[in-house]
Amino acid sequence: MHVLRAPQADVDLDVGTLRIWEAADDNNDPVLVLRDLESTVVIEFGGDGGWDEAIRSAERLGDAALSYASTLREAMAQAKQGNDNA
Repeated sequence: MHVLRAPQADVDLDVGTLRIWEAADDNNDPVLVLRDLESTVVIEFGGDGGWDEAIRSAERLGDAALSYASTLREAMAQAKQGNDNA
């Protein structure tokens, strides 16, 4: 697994309890809401960077989530294989 050096997190979300909603804020602008058992994060378009950049960032977020799911599948398979050999 290739891990990039990332900044220190302000909020940790537990993907095992994560729930995700597409919603709208008070101005009826689209937002993405992420919630686990302890924290809620709202991803919104602030309007400063332009629509195209916001769309590309949302696409990168989706791509990264799919890649992370693949990494979790690999880790699960390795863990099961280790348990089967024990």
